[in-house]
Amino acid sequence: MLNRNCNRENDVLRAVASAYIDDDIRSHIASCASCADLLAVASAVADDRRTLIREATIPSSGLVWWRANMRARQQARRVVVRTATLIQIALIALAIVVAIVVLGATPPPIDYRPLLTIPVFAFVAWLILAPVAVYFTVTED
Repeated sequence: MLNRNCNRENDVLRAVASAYIDDDIRSHIASCASCADLLAVASAVADDRRTLIREATIPSSGLVWWRANMRARQQARRVVVRTATLIQIALIALAIVVAIVVLGATPPPIDYRPLLTIPVFAFVAWLILAPVAVYFTVTED
């Protein structure tokens, strides 16, 4: 039966990674079928890795710059669209509130003033900060 859990597998992998197999490891591989299989597979993977590294092409600096520039533009575009969507949602909510007030719908006789303090403050802060956020996302520096 094949021993699949040899204690020297890490030594075999280190030897393959360093591309140097000493006599001690070599004699162990000759006596251990599991390590012999591991050596065959790891050597093939290491050879493929070396070949791929040798044949890898490095893109030109212009192409790298163009890709980075396009990525930055797409990211800025996403931020602007997200901000515009939030503004549209807020404006729709505001339009609904104005429509309810204009149509004369009366809220139930519950005192909402303590509950509205924080949302009103947050809405006012958002109205002040949203144009600033749009300005910083749209400007190109």
